[in-house]
Amino acid sequence: MMKLVILGAGLQGNICCTDLCDRELSPGEKEIVIADYDFAKAKDVADKFGLKAVQLDVRDHDKLIEVINGADVVLNCVQYNWNIDIMNACLEVHAHYIDLGGLFHVTKKQLELNDRFREAGLTAVLGMGSTPGTMNVMAGYAASQLDTIEEAKAICACGDFTKTDAVIGIPYSLLTVMEEHTLEPWILRDGELVPVPAGSGKETIAFSEPIGAADAFYCIHSEPVQFASSFRDKGIKNASFKLSLPAGFEERISFLADLGFASEEPVVAAGQEVNPLRTMVSVVNRYLERYDGSNDGELNDCDVLRAEVTGTKDGIEKEIAVECVIRTSEKWGFMAGALDTGVPPSIVAQMIYNGEITERGAFGAEMCVPPIPYFKELAKRQMPVYCVEKTPLSSSDFKQLKREMYKPK
Repeated sequence: MMKLVILGAGLQGNICCTDLCDRELSPGEKEIVIADYDFAKAKDVADKFGLKAVQLDVRDHDKLIEVINGADVVLNCVQYNWNIDIMNACLEVHAHYIDLGGLFHVTKKQLELNDRFREAGLTAVLGMGSTPGTMNVMAGYAASQLDTIEEAKAICACGDFTKTDAVIGIPYSLLTVMEEHTLEPWILRDGELVPVPAGSGKETIAFSEPIGAADAFYCIHSEPVQFASSFRDKGIKNASFKLSLPAGFEERISFLADLGFASEEPVVAAGQEVNPLRTMVSVVNRYLERYDGSNDGELNDCDVLRAEVTGTKDGIEKEIAVECVIRTSEKWGFMAGALDTGVPPSIVAQMIYNGEITERGAFGAEMCVPPIPYFKELAKRQMPVYCVEKTPLSSSDFKQLKREMYKPK
């Protein structure tokens, strides 16, 4: 029987449990513990599925060890700040590890634990949500079709068409959203990781419907450092991550950031020091609670994940684009922007336990998750993956094309 511990009973932990406990999609007996700082939140999720709930502050190392001891796989759905501490705890209890990403800087440090996990015979999948996560598996598939790699681009577009009176909807951690808009992104340029201004590199990109043409910009993310490491042997020179958000949503987040609510530098209010970012997040989350479970509007959103990898195959230049389109879950009622983050850890945990993932170490999903079996699991959950291969026409091809165009009728 597979034993799993899910750390964090927020939206992503809830979705992980939902997928793991769906006997049609995730067959097999499982023993699942869900732990959270807020016991009531953990109990709410556990009670839905008949699981065990535990109160846990992941900063309490001894209690963390007690909770995860005996687990086959630990799914870390808490804020990324605690990723390395939890990884070290997994090494202590000999458990495989999965998280949702480290927003570049933390991921860079996590990769340094590769040797320790490999020597322990353990797998740590760093960033196994939507992006990083599914994005990396798609990039890994594209890279496997090439002999050399010039560039790998990760692009995510989000669209929200829900009719609601709420002034804002948050698809994932608001803390992470604010950091993505304000922290300096890093990209791989000519073989070197370099910083670029937040929000720079804006371009209009044509995405699959219903999103269509939308602006995307550089955003701090883990993929550039992961691709730089994973595709080094194929000569990768450039890698980047760009994000496209609904215009209204982006404007609201930028407004909050411009006012200073992205800062964690304390300010004095009513004679007390408060953290602007944490206070704002608490206020927004309280505001959104009034819409939980309401009939304010039928959820209707979409995410498009696209990995574009360029390089050569047998000396011929090629570009391979792999795309995944995610819509609101009719079965479970989760938004696409949350569904595509919470489901992948469930799939990969099962693949590790079932022996489909055999690589040992700490790395991005592109290094260990077998693409085709993973894509089939996504398809079962109505998250189809498409691939397009582009090859420039050679001069002889152009000559043939010209002959065809001007062939006498």
